[in-house]
Amino acid sequence: MAAAGVATTTGLMGMWNGTKDGRPEGYIDWASGKTNVHDPLEVRIEVQDMRTLDPQPNYESNGYGIVKHKSSLTPEQFLAGNDPEGKKYIEDVYFKEVAELVRQVTGSETVVPYVFRIRQNSMRAGEFAANRLSHAALPVAHVDRDAVTGEDGVREVLGEVADERIARGRRYAQVNVWRTVDRPVQKWPLCFIDHSAVPGWGYDSHLARVYPANDPRIAIRGEKKHDSVVKYDPGYKYHYVSRLDVDEALVFSSFDSDVTKVTPHGAFWDDASPDDAPTRRSIEVRCWVFFDD
Repeated sequence: MAAAGVATTTGLMGMWNGTKDGRPEGYIDWASGKTNVHDPLEVRIEVQDMRTLDPQPNYESNGYGIVKHKSSLTPEQFLAGNDPEGKKYIEDVYFKEVAELVRQVTGSETVVPYVFRIRQNSMRAGEFAANRLSHAALPVAHVDRDAVTGEDGVREVLGEVADERIARGRRYAQVNVWRTVDRPVQKWPLCFIDHSAVPGWGYDSHLARVYPANDPRIAIRGEKKHDSVVKYDPGYKYHYVSRLDVDEALVFSSFDSDVTKVTPHGAFWDDASPDDAPTRRSIEVRCWVFFDD
């Protein structure tokens, strides 16, 4: 039960539901749709509104938080990001804004934005599908990378510099900046999973791997050996931000070499969403961040 003064909502979120052949790992062939993965487990969740928590979760303590941030880009410029000219503008202008924001939030001087995703989500509750476990803005809890794909990803972007920094044993993370493009979020808000009360939570114990074939996402995100889907645990707590507005952003570690700071996340179906809630339009930028201290 939520503490007095803490606003909550209820909803649905997808999580790992095992495989049809009993194997511990899944596969999906994006070309044929063939998969051994069961449809996601539909988990009923109670979600606390971070706006009403005291103290509010923040990046330093929890690995995720809400910040004030006004971008110079217009909704039209954000939504043009799927076109070559618009993509270049986001990478030239918005990436600089994001890098500065992440430096301020994390305290790191080494911030490298490297990819962005624009999503438009108008799905209805119940539209879960196994072959969409990792596609677009879906109601399936995940982390973007784990210990294996985290190292692979940072090497892909930073090359030999990454090897040197990893060898030094310093903390590094993929930090995401997520925001609405044109209006407050009412449908499919982003949910953060707080696993701090789960003993021994880790990449190997609480995530399932799904190996893709013929993956069309390579052109956007680069090569990745597998996706990492969250396994349900009764010790989870769930947080979101009600009506995230255009001058706000969510900053969180979607991978972290310090596993206590990584933030499992995903869109969830909010039972309080109005029937006529507009399509959710959001942009997410992913950055590699190194912590030298």
